[in-house]
Amino acid sequence: MSRARPLAITALAVASAVAVTGLEERAGAHGGEDHGAPARPAASAAADPNVARVPIETQFLLGLRTERARRGVLATSLGQIGTVVARPAGELAVVAPTSGRLLPPEGGFLRLGDEVKKGQLLGTLRPSLGGAESAQLGLSRSDAASRVAAAEARLALAERELARRRALTGIVAAKDVEAAATEVEIVRAEVARARADVGVLAGGAGAQRLSATIDGTVVSGRVSPGAQVAEGTELWRIVDLAALWVDVRIPEADAARLAGDRAEVALVTDPAARFEARRLAVASLVDPATRTVQALFEFDNRDRRARVGALVHIGLAGSAPVESVVVPASALLDRSGTPTIVVKTGPETFELRAAAVGPKSAGAVGITAGVAAGERVVVDGAMAVVLAAGG
Repeated sequence: MSRARPLAITALAVASAVAVTGLEERAGAHGGEDHGAPARPAASAAADPNVARVPIETQFLLGLRTERARRGVLATSLGQIGTVVARPAGELAVVAPTSGRLLPPEGGFLRLGDEVKKGQLLGTLRPSLGGAESAQLGLSRSDAASRVAAAEARLALAERELARRRALTGIVAAKDVEAAATEVEIVRAEVARARADVGVLAGGAGAQRLSATIDGTVVSGRVSPGAQVAEGTELWRIVDLAALWVDVRIPEADAARLAGDRAEVALVTDPAARFEARRLAVASLVDPATRTVQALFEFDNRDRRARVGALVHIGLAGSAPVESVVVPASALLDRSGTPTIVVKTGPETFELRAAAVGPKSAGAVGITAGVAAGERVVVDGAMAVVLAAGG
């Protein structure tokens, strides 16, 4: 069916609501509503621009629906869109400290979604050297080998001298024997250092072990065994998903009205996935470009329903709770700049009342004057009743 046809039906229904003024009152009710009370006389309804008469048949055609106003406690909610981000202490970017060849640990590289423990080996990076660096490395190896040979020769001489002096005990002074023994220990230390340098240089510039410094889950990473990587390349990103933050930017005018330290978070893609968040901080800086203030909230995500980067609806308390008459937000209309509620006063009569609006929150609005608890307010089709009353 084209869009024009339903609009024509609605216009016809509203016209009939205005034109039909002499229909007999019916005692039957629809939608569980009270139609037994006598309707206001048609002449009165026509004379009062705030009163409309809509026959029951037309109400069915328009799909009018009402709900009873109730008394309740409501706090203003500042609905905003936020972004899920990792906690700074719960995120690790593993970056190649130098250019080189990446080698896997036993069991292979981690894959997307794998769980990681703090201290776990992720891979080994063997640095690669350019021509000048390779030449310098060769010279360093030769120098280290020469130092080893020289130190070993000195050690052999020192050990022979110590043995000779010990053989001449009683002829050679004890202090000379001790001096020879000390010289042997010194030269042995030199030999050990030179051999250690040779061992380090034998493997190139030294392979570097890459390990995790937090517990978490691999959220990004694509590496291949033996791949050549450049210095600064991000190899893996690991995030602790058990607790995440929501980064939300609040309009400057609303930031000063924030109340309480709790908020409700729901995923944009899955509103049924809801979390209770705790307020961490509200910035003292207003972004000059957007006139917004940054706020951070933390929520428990041990069931892993939320992902880093996801968009969320976040309901923020913008005032202290106030007791008032509560009606669905769909019942509130703007009539020439005046907040208006359509109240059903009889089976076929409706009254348009100016309302004093209080707190608004999550699909509900508080009314401080204009509607009493227990009265029926129109929540679907209210604008059609306004048209029936002459706009």
